[in-house]
Amino acid sequence: MITGLRRSLLYVPGDHAGMIGKSLTLTADVLVLNLEDGVAASAKDEARANIVNALQSLDFGKREVLVRINSLASETGRRDLLALVPCRPDGICLPKIEGAGAIEAADQIVSRLESENGIPEGSIRIHAMIESAAGALSAAGIACASRRMASLVFGSADYTKDLQCHPGEDRAELWLALQMIVTAARAGGIDAVDAPCFAFRNTELLRREAAQARRLGYEGKSAIHPGQIEIINSIFDVTAAEVAWAESVLAELHEAEGRGKALTTLEGRLIENPHRTAAERILRRRREH
Repeated sequence: MITGLRRSLLYVPGDHAGMIGKSLTLTADVLVLNLEDGVAASAKDEARANIVNALQSLDFGKREVLVRINSLASETGRRDLLALVPCRPDGICLPKIEGAGAIEAADQIVSRLESENGIPEGSIRIHAMIESAAGALSAAGIACASRRMASLVFGSADYTKDLQCHPGEDRAELWLALQMIVTAARAGGIDAVDAPCFAFRNTELLRREAAQARRLGYEGKSAIHPGQIEIINSIFDVTAAEVAWAESVLAELHEAEGRGKALTTLEGRLIENPHRTAAERILRRRREH
């Protein structure tokens, strides 16, 4: 049973069986078993076999387990999906998505494979990586392309290469994409996950990036090294102050409703239904922890 939290997504190379086993000792909410970038072409078959074996034999506990496959436009990607859907991962992470059509095509294949393997329809979710200018501009359609959609995941390395930009530590050059992705995700009712901090030994930069993403509305951030997980989890966790605020909001609105009012004030600020929604979301995330 997965927790429902997506504070931290750790990429685990599929061609290193030992690293997959070690990931069971880590506190990442989501493990992304990787078959795509970072796995050499000559190691793709071995990596796929490692992941199939892991899904069939390991107990991942409360962690959500995704597999990042190769592009479905390639024969390798199609073989990935055929081999992995029967193993029932929690989700499939699709790289370099640039339009809703790619999601719709993946949905059809996954639906057929679920049916052929006796898997309840819709069990396997889709996570789409936004890694290009075209992907960012199509993010709203991608987020709503299928009921399987679970998150949009920002892939900043390919995005910066596509734009030919050179982000500084404040990531000002990425702000537009960051905002487009989280806005599209929210419109589609799904999660948004920030890109990794590639300077994995720079903990202060990681903190700044994660805090920035959280302010924008992201649920979590990808990690490329186990040492990043604790910091990411702590920044995207619900704080005691947020819980106290949420409980106060619900209490005040409940009292106002008893007086026939739809809005009231809390600490000198007007509160109404949008604040109720925000408060309920905070408490739901707290319960999921």
